[in-house]
Amino acid sequence: MNQVFQPPKPPYAVYSGVGKLRPSDYWTYFRAMRRNPLEVWGEHHFSIRLAPFRFLGRSSLIVNDPDAIHHCFVTRSDNFTMNPLRQAVLKPFLRDGLLTAEGETWSKARKAVSPVFTPRKVNAFAPQIRQVCEDAAAAFEAIDGRTIPVSDAMVDLTLDVLIETLFSGDEALDKARFTAGIHQLLEISGIPHPFDLAHLPGWIPRIGQGKSRRVIADLRRQVSGVAAQRRKAPSPEESGRAPDFLDLLLGAGLDDTAVTDNLLTFLAAGHETTARSLAWTLYLLSRAPDVRDRLEAEIDAAALDDTDPATWSQALPWTEAVIKESLRLYPSAPMLARTSREWDIVAGLPVPARTDVLVSTWLLHRQRDIWAEPDSFRPERFLGEAGKAIPRDAYLPFGLGPRVCIGARFAMMEMVIVLACLLRRVRFEFDGPRDPRPVMRITLQPDNEVPMRVSRRG
Repeated sequence: MNQVFQPPKPPYAVYSGVGKLRPSDYWTYFRAMRRNPLEVWGEHHFSIRLAPFRFLGRSSLIVNDPDAIHHCFVTRSDNFTMNPLRQAVLKPFLRDGLLTAEGETWSKARKAVSPVFTPRKVNAFAPQIRQVCEDAAAAFEAIDGRTIPVSDAMVDLTLDVLIETLFSGDEALDKARFTAGIHQLLEISGIPHPFDLAHLPGWIPRIGQGKSRRVIADLRRQVSGVAAQRRKAPSPEESGRAPDFLDLLLGAGLDDTAVTDNLLTFLAAGHETTARSLAWTLYLLSRAPDVRDRLEAEIDAAALDDTDPATWSQALPWTEAVIKESLRLYPSAPMLARTSREWDIVAGLPVPARTDVLVSTWLLHRQRDIWAEPDSFRPERFLGEAGKAIPRDAYLPFGLGPRVCIGARFAMMEMVIVLACLLRRVRFEFDGPRDPRPVMRITLQPDNEVPMRVSRRG
C-alpha cells in the first residue's frame, strides 16, 4: 500500500468569501492578496460550488462547479473575457501573446500558431529535450551528496530546455543575460499592485514598477534581436538543421512584434509553470517513499535507451500519474479569471455584466465532494477506471475551452522526460528545516528553495 502523504497548506482565511467585505476587512484582504492570495480562502470554500461576493462595489463570483465552469469557459466563452486584474499583471510583459491577446488579435494568432503545436511537431522536439535532461542528470551525479535548492535547479533546467527548443541554443542569444533577466522578472512579477486590486484606471501611474519595465524592455530587445537575425539566416532546409519553434513561428505568417510577443509567452508559460511543477513533484516524491520507489522501479524496468522519448509516457504510466497528481495538488495556474461582458445566468444565479468570474484550481482540485482524500498525494487516482471517472472540467491543470493551454502536450512530454532522465540516475531527498508551503503568484510557487540532497542511485 502506498504511504499516503498530505502536504502542508497555507494558513486560512482572512475572508469568508460570501456576501460583502466589511470596510474593516479591506486592509487585511489587501495584505493577503499581495502576500499570498491563497490565504483568502477558508476551509468552507473547498465545499461550496458557487460563492458571489462584492468588493469595492465590484461583483465577483467564485465558481467551483464543473458544469458552471464549462458554461463560462466553453459554452459562453464569448461572453467571458480576460479579467482586468490578470491582464494588469501579464500584459506589460506578454502584450498580445496568446495568453493575453483578445478578440480578432487572439483569433489570428491562435490560428497561425496552432500548426506549430501539432503532435508531430511537438514530438520532434523530444530528442532535444532528452539531451538537455541527460546533461543535467550528469551534472547532478557530479554533486553526489550535496544539498541544492531544487526550485532554482528546475528553473534553470526548464529554461535550458526552452532555449534549446525555441532557439536551438542560438549563439545570438546571450544566455547568461537572458537567464538573469528572466530570474529578475520572476522575482518582481506576479504581485498585484494595490491600484489594480482596487480596480483603478490603468492611466494612473503605478509607483515602483520602473524596474520591471526595464527588465521587460531588455528581454524584448534580446528576443526580437534573435528573431530579426534568424529571418536573415539560411532556412533549416538550406542549412540542414532541424527547425526550432522560432523557425516555425517565423513561417506562420506573424509579424515581428507578434513573433516576439508569442516567444515571450512560450517562455513565461512554458518555463515558469513547468519548473514549479517539477519542483513540487520532486518534493512530493521525497515525502512519499512508496510512490517514489514504484516510480524508480518503473523507470528502471522500461527500455528507454533505444526508444523515442516522445513515446516514454506510454511506457511510464505511473510516472505520468505522479505528474498529474502533483498538478492536482499544486496547479501551475492556480487561478482562471474571466469577466462577463453581458448579463448571464450561471448555475441558476444571475450574473450581471462586468462580474469577475474566478475559478481557483487550488479549490477545484481539492473539492470535498469530487475528490476522495482531496488533500492526500495519491497518484493511483489517475490510473485505469479511477482516472476515467474524474468528472469533466473538475481537473484543469491546463485550463479549458478555446483558450486551453496550447503547449499542454509539450509540457507533459517534457515533464515525463525530465523525471525519467533524472530519477534513473539520481535521487532527491528533502533536506530542509520545514516543508515548503505554496504561495500564489503568476504560478504556484514554494515559499522556500525546496532544499534537497542529491544522491547518485546504484
